[in-house]
Amino acid sequence: MPLRYPEAPLRCVVLEDNLLVRELVGSFVEQIPSLQLTGLYEDAMQAFEHLAQQPTELLISDIEMPRLNGLELVRSLRQPPLVIFMTSHRQYAAQTYELDAVDYLVKPLTFERFLRAVDKARLMVSARRQWQQGAADSGTTAPSDSEAQPLEVAEDYFFIRTEFQFVKLRYADVVYVEAMRDFTKIHLLDGTVHITLVNLKNIEEQLPKNLFVRTHRSFLVNASKIEVVTNQDVKVNKMSVPLGLTFRDAVTERVVQQRLITRKP
Repeated sequence: MPLRYPEAPLRCVVLEDNLLVRELVGSFVEQIPSLQLTGLYEDAMQAFEHLAQQPTELLISDIEMPRLNGLELVRSLRQPPLVIFMTSHRQYAAQTYELDAVDYLVKPLTFERFLRAVDKARLMVSARRQWQQGAADSGTTAPSDSEAQPLEVAEDYFFIRTEFQFVKLRYADVVYVEAMRDFTKIHLLDGTVHITLVNLKNIEEQLPKNLFVRTHRSFLVNASKIEVVTNQDVKVNKMSVPLGLTFRDAVTERVVQQRLITRKP
């Protein structure tokens, strides 16, 4: 069954202190029928009050702002919505990963790139709503950090639940797994991405530890697919995946040192 987008528009708040960019993003939102603009703010505290009082499914926020920046705003929220960050600088990427942002847009913005980011958010909301509907129909409850959603493991494959169905995936086809709050995105060699309502901790506990290695709090990588290891990231299938400082030594030992050809004395 194909993944259906949410029938109701996503309630969306835009936070941007630059007037021209704020108006541009507002116009982008108004062109997308699946979004409903419920707030357009230049000040983070105004956005904070709105988010604390009004149901919101998507926040589109600038990062660099006076008093309270976008990252600090999201950290201050007890139950933050899905977030798409915007910025003129790329150095914030790692911090947005820590906050499980849906996407990270570098200015100047284009409508095509903005639409791709919104599409990710719509898929995540759709997956959550469909999972909840399926859970209600079957009498199950949503998984939590302490309750793993079972992954059927046998031989060289496993199953995930996604889009009202169970999908079989081969370990060898998985490039990396990316955390998105309660969800994970499973990236395959052919470019296919599956979204499942199981968090990364549960996924890591149930996948074979001899095949997958944690490179970052938000990323689990198929060790056999790693082609390059640097101090900041690993390259897999022509993609760059962050390498966190706390995971660097373990990844280097696991992936590089055991097979490193060195100069003999």
